[in-house]
Amino acid sequence: MLQSMRDNLKGTAAIIVAAFFGFIMVIGGIDFFTGASGGSANKVAEVNGEKISQLDLQRAIQNRRAMIENQYGENVPTDLLTDEQLRGPVLQQLVNSAVMRQAALDRGMAMSVAAVDKEIVQMPGFQVNGQFDQQMYRDGLRRMGYSPTVFRQLLEQEMVMQQFIDSVSQTAFSTRTDAENIVAVSMEERDFDYVTLSAAPLLEGIEVADGEVQSYYDENQSAYQRPEQVSVEYIELTPELFAANIDISDQDVRAQYDQEVKNFQASIRRHAAHILVEGDDEAAQAKVAQVQSKLDSGAEFAALAKEYSDDILSSEDGGDVGFTSGDVFPQAFEEALAKLQVGEVSGAVKTDAGTHFIKLIEVADAEPPTFEERKAAIEARIRNAEAEREFVDAVSRLGDLAYNAETLAAPAEELGVTVQTSPLFSRQGGPGVVGERQVITAAFSPEVLEDGNTSDVLNLNENHAVVLRVVEHKAEGVKPLEEVKAEVVQRLKRDKASEQLASKAKDIASQAGESGGLAAVAESESLTLETSDKTRRGGFGARGEVVNKVFTMAEPRPGARTLDQFTLPSGDVVVVQLRDVRSGDLTRQSKEQRDALMQQLSSMLGGAELAAVQKYLLSKADVEVFSETQQ
Repeated sequence: MLQSMRDNLKGTAAIIVAAFFGFIMVIGGIDFFTGASGGSANKVAEVNGEKISQLDLQRAIQNRRAMIENQYGENVPTDLLTDEQLRGPVLQQLVNSAVMRQAALDRGMAMSVAAVDKEIVQMPGFQVNGQFDQQMYRDGLRRMGYSPTVFRQLLEQEMVMQQFIDSVSQTAFSTRTDAENIVAVSMEERDFDYVTLSAAPLLEGIEVADGEVQSYYDENQSAYQRPEQVSVEYIELTPELFAANIDISDQDVRAQYDQEVKNFQASIRRHAAHILVEGDDEAAQAKVAQVQSKLDSGAEFAALAKEYSDDILSSEDGGDVGFTSGDVFPQAFEEALAKLQVGEVSGAVKTDAGTHFIKLIEVADAEPPTFEERKAAIEARIRNAEAEREFVDAVSRLGDLAYNAETLAAPAEELGVTVQTSPLFSRQGGPGVVGERQVITAAFSPEVLEDGNTSDVLNLNENHAVVLRVVEHKAEGVKPLEEVKAEVVQRLKRDKASEQLASKAKDIASQAGESGGLAAVAESESLTLETSDKTRRGGFGARGEVVNKVFTMAEPRPGARTLDQFTLPSGDVVVVQLRDVRSGDLTRQSKEQRDALMQQLSSMLGGAELAAVQKYLLSKADVEVFSETQQ
């Protein structure tokens, strides 16, 4: 079957673009898809009879949004992070993951308990100073909404899927011939010389008649198109605008601190250890009885945890599962722990995870912080709260103040803010706030652009509001000649200069072909000869233009030279002679370079084959996606 999958590879040129999550899960980061996650009766898709629920999709959308924001920060337009924008690609990702995971399970792939445990303890999100931390683990799962059992099941499924992915992508290989062919082209070297005839000295002496300008403009109007543009005046509101003018008195801070102290209740944190026996069959009950007997006879709790506990992660630490404030562990566990004195061990306590024997190691009491410790934070909180109130009030008033206003000057004065004016921008947006999709849409809407109305208040996010009016409008069309005349004149001068230089370049190339080469002619014409040996493809600016041209020239015969001339965008004319061409040679690369190249080629092929496998599996899968009205 793999061969028929590979047949789908034809035309595939890129590595698969599917996020199979990896296994590095920072807190609140990557979610794990499972068709059995439940939590919502509504299903958005079904893959070979396995549902993808609305809850699965919403979790995945939230995670994708968080990943994009973490990677790109505030540079991402907010409209690209909406549920509507993310729903389609994220749902397709869940479908892709489902067919790959199902393929892994169908082929009998599995993951050992030890492998899953090893993966968990190596996750940076559960580590402190490079070491696995039980408390981080428990708190992390609680914040993500997973119990340890469910989390382990989901991780095992993802690891099995990754095992299947690796079985395809990491078994691809490339041949030495593949590498030799790629190196022959990509590392080809060329030796050449060239001279540049500059157009700049000729420009000042060249005359361009008005008729020539008009004719060129008429014949090339497509080069002078202008998109529709607008300029807007706008009022922008954020809480920060108001925070700067808010003074906070020491009395207010002291009063808030006193209230905090008055309301403070010591938060008791209990440090626990446990011995877990999973299951409820006869073997499990016998094991519970055995543990209870050894505890009754005075056996050391830590030693029993290491020997008997099914919680592999905590057993090596004597069953230590860290601190809890009463909301980390299952309710029955927390209730039993709260009744213990330091050093005491509970009887058998049953939860969904199994049967626990719980030991209270220590109790930590929190004390209220001092006034000096809390002063800065209280000041900031009071200032931010007051700024939020003023911001909300200003936003609520802004719509009424700006409604039917001929300018935004009066509303701005009333609110104590300034009116700003944007540069002209098109429907592609501009710098700053006029790059926001909501602002662009409002500015070009018929109500604002054509009717001259002030926009509604645009809530770009919960702490950022804008209202705007169009103050200038330039319709789409050809830029008037007056606006581009200087550009046209300069272009015509460059063209005329290039024509003059082309004739001279032709003579230079002819002389170089008849004499000892370009060097002798360059010397007689007082031109600077540029020599470039062992040159490979690529480059920037004028130098890149020359190199690109050289790599299109025919290879010279042995002992001969190939001559050519061409014009740069600047109007300068280049005469070049190609002296030698050498194909890239794999044997000239170091062993490390050859190994890296072979590895890269294999990786590219493996990624392409993985894309073909996924395409094949999707073509064979029974996938049904439900519209929102069907859910």
